[in-house]
Formats: sequence, C-alpha cells, structure tokens
Amino acid sequence: MDKAVSEKAHTLGGLLIDPIDGARPGKLVIEGDLISAVEEDPSAGDEPLLFPGFIDLQVYESAGIAATGVTAYLQTAQEPVETSDPLCLGLHLEGPFLNPEAAGALPVEALRDVDLGLLARWLDRGDVRLVTVAPELEGAFDAVRLIVESGAIAGLGHTTANCATVRAAIDAGARFATHVWNAMAPVQARSTGPVPELLLDERITLGLIADGRHLHPRVEELTVRVVGPGRVALTSDLVTTPLLDNRLTGGDRAGAGMVARMASYGLAEAAMMASLVPARLLGLTDRGRLASGFRADVAVLDARFKPLETLVAGNTHWGVRYPQTEEVGRDPA
Repeated sequence: MDKAVSEKAHTLGGLLIDPIDGARPGKLVIEGDLISAVEEDPSAGDEPLLFPGFIDLQVYESAGIAATGVTAYLQTAQEPVETSDPLCLGLHLEGPFLNPEAAGALPVEALRDVDLGLLARWLDRGDVRLVTVAPELEGAFDAVRLIVESGAIAGLGHTTANCATVRAAIDAGARFATHVWNAMAPVQARSTGPVPELLLDERITLGLIADGRHLHPRVEELTVRVVGPGRVALTSDLVTTPLLDNRLTGGDRAGAGMVARMASYGLAEAAMMASLVPARLLGLTDRGRLASGFRADVAVLDARFKPLETLVAGNTHWGVRYPQTEEVGRDPA
C-alpha cells in the first residue's frame, strides 16, 4: 500500500492560538511533519493552550530549551562555534565587531575592530544566520553589506551610535536590533542615541528580552505600543547564570516564560512576537503559525503557561503526549 495513503494522522485539541487567526477552540490534524488541517471545534475547550513553536534568535545556553516550548533557535556566540542540536538553525554572532563602550555583559577583551576578511571567512561557513555589529565602528557599513550579500541578517547592537548613523546602517541593509534598549546609548532630550531610530524605522525587527529584568515593564509596553507586535521578536539571551556580582549577564527565561509575561497584550499578539516575527525575519515561510501546510511545531502549555509538551515536526520532542491527542485513521484514496 502506498505510504502516503497508509500513514496515520493524529489530532491535538485545545485552544488554538494563531498570530493571524487569533485564539479559538479547535483541533490540529497532524500528518507526518505538517499540519494538514485546522478544525474549529467549540467542544475542544480552552485548555491546553496550543501555540506555534517558539523561535528564539539569541540563545547562549541551550540545554533544556525545548522544555520552554522553543522549537528552533540561533546559537549565540562572539565567534563561530560548532553545533549539533537539531533545533539549532545556525549561529547568531553577537560581535565581535561591537563598541567596547557599550559592551554590556560581553567581555571587552573579546571585542575587536571590523575585519572584513575574517567576517567573510565566517560567513563562508554557511551556518551564520545573524551577525550583530555596532554601526559607528569604522568599516561597519561595509560589514553590513557583506552580511546581507551572504544571505545572513545584519543586526545592530552594543552601540552608542546617533540616529543618522543608525539610519545609514539600515539603508545599507541592517534589519534587526539586538536586545533593543540594552547595551545602547540612552535617549536624551537633544541626543537620541540609537533607540528612537530603531523604533521608528519600519524596516527593523526589534529583539526584546522580555524577562522582566532587562527592561522595566513600562519600557516593554512603550516598545510594543510604539511599533506593534508585528515588529517585535522575543529573544531570551538565555544563559545559565543571569546575575553575577549584581550585574546582568543574560536572560533567565525563554519561550513560555516570556510569552506568559507578554500575554497581557493578547494571546495572538504573544504568538506573533514569539513565533511568527522571528520566523519571518529568518525567512522561514513554513513556521510560526498553526495553519494548514505549516510545519507541525507546537508548544503545548497549560492555562498558566506551564509547558506540557513540545512537538517538533509532528513528533514529541519534549514532555509527555497530552491526553487530548488522538490518532485518526485515513480513508484509502
């Protein structure tokens, strides 16, 4: 018998939360690694919460990341590293071409001047998806162009640049702001720093560390209200030790932990920021939604946003198969 005909499907029911279609009770029909159908069904109830798998653009320590509902991420480092995790989509090089005056938690001794030859060799590896540079450094605009020409994304961060320099970097091809507000020059009455330009230019996707430590909640709210959820990508900056000597070294929560904090803006809006926006930035046209034809990457959470199960390409990658899941046979064609 033809495999495509004999293959069984299974359904997953609960409150479906799609960034475009909103939140409604229903079932996902999963065949192989894809969602083959989405069925609205009031009897499915309001629990569990089914989100499209979360995508994190900035993860330093990835151990246990699937337990947060993250189904794909970028391994972050200052220089290329080797990765073997199937959830890893590639590398985010946060540097080393950054401004030492805005190093934040990064070791100043690891930062260096722009070296286009070195950057080209790194980009030739084929696994570098995102590179963060400080636009005020000499050669930074050429670096942005080189990154874009390679097919990777140029991000701006760890910077004291003024608005004109930021605008020029965006014109050169930069499309991402790495943990906006953090490790950036402050906004002042007559000295903007980089943030206002990053907020106002609609070409930029804003990485936002929504862990409750990196930004005051009102700064988070200001950002989301100014730009809208369609330009915000929740990023964890996840590390093992988020605090060292009372200094923030990175984020302490990922995936569901950030979604729980941002759910006050709406469940669909939280899904937009955690799933669809990062998918779009990375050019992943088959992820970020609970819709027919999309990859069956699903974060299953309880009503309090506690992760229950993480499905990757239709299979349970972490957790225990939720009881509402059932197998359904297919009628032979």
